[in-house]
Amino acid sequence: MAMKKIAISLPEPVLKTVDQIAKHQRESRSHVISTILSRVARLKRDRDITAQIDALFSNGKIVAEQKRTADEFLRENPWPRERW
Repeated sequence: MAMKKIAISLPEPVLKTVDQIAKHQRESRSHVISTILSRVARLKRDRDITAQIDALFSNGKIVAEQKRTADEFLRENPWPRERW
């Protein structure tokens, strides 16, 4: 993956924590910060997707249509009564 250098300013306590994590994990400071930012970005994306799905299924017409479709599918393709 292509990397790009940036300069950031961090409060000293945050930098101290990052350095402690890096030392403990035997990783570079840059890798630790990159991993943290990547996880935050993924969490935001996942939260945004969940919000869109929640908004979609808060629409009563869509929920009713999904239920009708699922019921019809199950009538035509009954699932075996398996125990997991």
